[in-house]
Amino acid sequence: MRILIAFAGISLAAFGASFATPQQKTVDPCKFTVSESGTKPTITGPEDVVTIAHVIDQPDSPIEILSADFKSSFVSVANERFTDQLHCSIKVRNRGDQTIRDFSLSAELQPVASRFMAGAGLVGFPGPRNGRNLAPGQEVEIEVCGTGGSGSAPNNRVFLLLAIDSVSVKDCIYVPSRRFPDFFDK
Repeated sequence: MRILIAFAGISLAAFGASFATPQQKTVDPCKFTVSESGTKPTITGPEDVVTIAHVIDQPDSPIEILSADFKSSFVSVANERFTDQLHCSIKVRNRGDQTIRDFSLSAELQPVASRFMAGAGLVGFPGPRNGRNLAPGQEVEIEVCGTGGSGSAPNNRVFLLLAIDSVSVKDCIYVPSRRFPDFFDK
């Protein structure tokens, strides 16, 4: 009987302590609030580049692409081959509610309408290793691209796709979803 009473007393003390100790609220660093995008991204540069460039819709991405300037870039398509030289700067905004430590994006030329992006042209944001973070609402323009190449262009078509590949917040690396334009289904 004494053992049962002692066990009940210890259990009651432990149960009471769990209520007396304030529970720490854990926040999942990959759960953030993202404000709606109010603008369509602008793409500037030579007409042969602008007409094939598409910013992939990523409604859950805390980083949004605001604009891309392809200044002295060119894309030439002939005889089912392409040749390109891409130079660009891309302006992005943190539309999330958490500070962004790092992110990567891609500006990729691909020969067919595909929902798969191979990842050519990745760039990173100078994050904490350089003492920089991107606060909520903050914008930054980064110089990217600088690649050139050539490849096949079936039916003499190529697409220049821009997308956020990953975002690093606190202890999490988040990969945003992608909504491709309707013509990718044709």
